[in-house]
Amino acid sequence: MPEHGVEQRDTANLLDALTYLCSKQRTGKILMREETRAGEVFLVNGKITHAQFGPCVGLPALCLMLAWERGAFQFTPKDITDLLTIEMETDRVLSLLGEREREWKALNAQTPLNLDTVLTLLPQGSGAIRLKKDEWDLLARIDGKKSLRQISDEMFLAPLDVFKAIKRFREAGLIGEGASMGAEGAALGKDFFAALERELHMAIGPMAPLVLEEALTELRETTTSFTANKIELLLGRLSDAITSEEQQSHFQKAVRILLAEFLSRAKAGAGAQE
Repeated sequence: MPEHGVEQRDTANLLDALTYLCSKQRTGKILMREETRAGEVFLVNGKITHAQFGPCVGLPALCLMLAWERGAFQFTPKDITDLLTIEMETDRVLSLLGEREREWKALNAQTPLNLDTVLTLLPQGSGAIRLKKDEWDLLARIDGKKSLRQISDEMFLAPLDVFKAIKRFREAGLIGEGASMGAEGAALGKDFFAALERELHMAIGPMAPLVLEEALTELRETTTSFTANKIELLLGRLSDAITSEEQQSHFQKAVRILLAEFLSRAKAGAGAQE
């Protein structure tokens, strides 16, 4: 019999643990551990009421802990909290976690997923893509240095959601493997941004300088530090300010032509110096 009613297992899948404890209508706290990280899930009469991992709470915290491959769990009966971050019916929560687990396995079966992969932004995307805020934040962190695991940990974003976003980025031609090199990693400079601003002015009028400045600020960039391999990030932000899809397409095409000309001149200049 476990001491003081505490139940422990060296390895356990979070979904299996929750399914069992909920079916028994247990009340208490699950402490999940994997290596150096830990999260908590609280139950009241078999209903999941709160979950937390670092600053992440509720369903997002559950989704993060679900991805832990070799977790150890400890269940302490009657240990409860007043926090309520999960109001969804528990059967639906368990069903949602089960769907995510199956989706992860199916995705991994198609293409083995490696969180240690390092990706870089490509200077020109092959297709248009509309991104959510988390996807913009993820794309902004792809720098040819950080692994997907580091990005997932930084953002407290579940690996499944990382790889679903990465799949969309690849299809749009926004990312590739390895580090940025050559002219594509060089700063574009003020001349390029002066030309870009003129194109934006034709699309949205006198608000162009402000929109461009705000977009660069959101990306934590300046006109003197911005590099060609981040152009699709910037195009996405600027295009949001253009109401007409036809004008968006024209603007994006014009900027990509500007970029191609700039890179061509930069490579020619580098070749002349060698």
